[in-house]
Amino acid sequence: MKPIEINGENYYTVEQFAQLTNKASQTIRGLMHKGNRIRKLKFVHFGNKPFIPATEVTCFPFTVSGRNNNDIYHYNQKGVIINAK
Repeated sequence: MKPIEINGENYYTVEQFAQLTNKASQTIRGLMHKGNRIRKLKFVHFGNKPFIPATEVTCFPFTVSGRNNNDIYHYNQKGVIINAK
């Protein structure tokens, strides 16, 4: 999936990011505003629409739900899970 270039930087819409990571748009919005136990998903607004930097695909530490579960995983640019522990 090709990111959108804005001011020389690459971004994904919430829907694109959700599709790339195989998650629901509402899950991505929750990660943007509430985050997981590690951190919030970075985003910026252009106009009245949120955009997620393309670097968040590989940098954001996704976590597995559960109380004492320390499993963290990342995605590559193609949306494939890598670094699963």
